[in-house]
Amino acid sequence: MGKLLVQDYVRLAKANPTIEKEFEYFKEAIFNKTLVWEGVSNPKTGGNLHNVAGDSGGWTLWGIAYNSNSGLFKNFDDFKDTTYEEAAAIAYTKYYRAINAFILPLEARLMYFDTAYNMGNMRAIKIMQGCAGVPQDGLIGPVTREKMQYVTEECLFNSRNTTYNNLVRANIKLSKFFKGWLNRSLAIYKIK
Repeated sequence: MGKLLVQDYVRLAKANPTIEKEFEYFKEAIFNKTLVWEGVSNPKTGGNLHNVAGDSGGWTLWGIAYNSNSGLFKNFDDFKDTTYEEAAAIAYTKYYRAINAFILPLEARLMYFDTAYNMGNMRAIKIMQGCAGVPQDGLIGPVTREKMQYVTEECLFNSRNTTYNNLVRANIKLSKFFKGWLNRSLAIYKIK
């Protein structure tokens, strides 16, 4: 399979009725709640293009960092024209499905997805694996899948915050993001 573009992600999110139903759930119960922390208060009014100094993602829209996703777009103008539906399809496919969030108990899925969307899939998977009591190798194999049903939101929340602390200890320049990261984590945790 060649390089995937935005329209390919939309097709993948609607590949069959079961996946499309899950995608609709994702948009309403997961993605909308994460977008508040990506500068989007109302998806109907559009995403906010922004670039925060010191953020390795560079330009961001709908929480999608251009630097790590530029290959999905024809050019920067194409990126700036990303719709909510396209952004949700990218987030659903590259994060939610890729980290197998749908296996976790319902109450833990938002925290797990938001961790991946904020920190990257590999870190989120390792955090989840620590909560599942399996080796933290970043790979979701049969042993991890079997234990994912026992992961709690509380464990994900606590482990995520420990990871933020460790990141700041390792690189003091990240301390400018620390309070915002903790606020985001706590707000996601309080959503019921």
